[in-house]
Amino acid sequence: MTFDFTLILLSGAVVAAASGLVGSFLILRRMTLLSDALSHVALPGIALGIIFKFAPIWGGLLALFVGTVLIWLIETKTKLATESVTGVLFVTALALGALLIPEQDLLEAFFGNVEKITFDQIIFQTIIAILIIAFVLKFLKPLTLFSIAPDLATSFKISPVKMQLLLLIVIALTITIGIGFVGVLLISALSIIPAATARNLGSRFKTFLMLSVVLAIAALEAGLIISKFTAVNPGVASVLVSAFLFALSLFVKRK
Repeated sequence: MTFDFTLILLSGAVVAAASGLVGSFLILRRMTLLSDALSHVALPGIALGIIFKFAPIWGGLLALFVGTVLIWLIETKTKLATESVTGVLFVTALALGALLIPEQDLLEAFFGNVEKITFDQIIFQTIIAILIIAFVLKFLKPLTLFSIAPDLATSFKISPVKMQLLLLIVIALTITIGIGFVGVLLISALSIIPAATARNLGSRFKTFLMLSVVLAIAALEAGLIISKFTAVNPGVASVLVSAFLFALSLFVKRK
């Protein structure tokens, strides 16, 4: 295990912690399919990074930011459901990304490539992950109330429009920092499966949050280690580990 790989493991742990924490609110808000669709919005930005020779993560971040603002604006102006608006952008971005990204780079965009993660990217994604965790913990109560009981949140002067925008931005940032590890196709699994497993196991809210984080870290770290010593893609390995833990949770829950 090299020093570089150790850095990747450490960065991956922080990124996975942020993903698991955000994933818990996706489960509570029943927005799991939203994160999957939103991740594909990054594809045109990644394509621009490849074409113009700059870090694809910056292009993906820009595309996700623009997509998030568009989703929020269209949703507030038209009253269409978030999933409906995201679905339109999802297929459009997927088509544009597939059109622009060279065929040899398409699989890398879909499934990630840990070997191409640079030191600057490690620093960037680790800092963003820490900021995401800090934000969620700081606004834990309003986020929880908005996720569980939106009508009650309004009575506490919590703006659902603003909270929805903040949540969309946090989801977009979480997707951005995880793309290098698992790609756009599998990034949602880094948030959804661990959180779903935690929901199945944890009856208390704090237990649910902690389990989401722990399971996300365990899945990504295991996937990275498996990929280090085998030919299996880390994203694929991480998802399979997550799926195994979820299946195990069903057995444990039944017992």
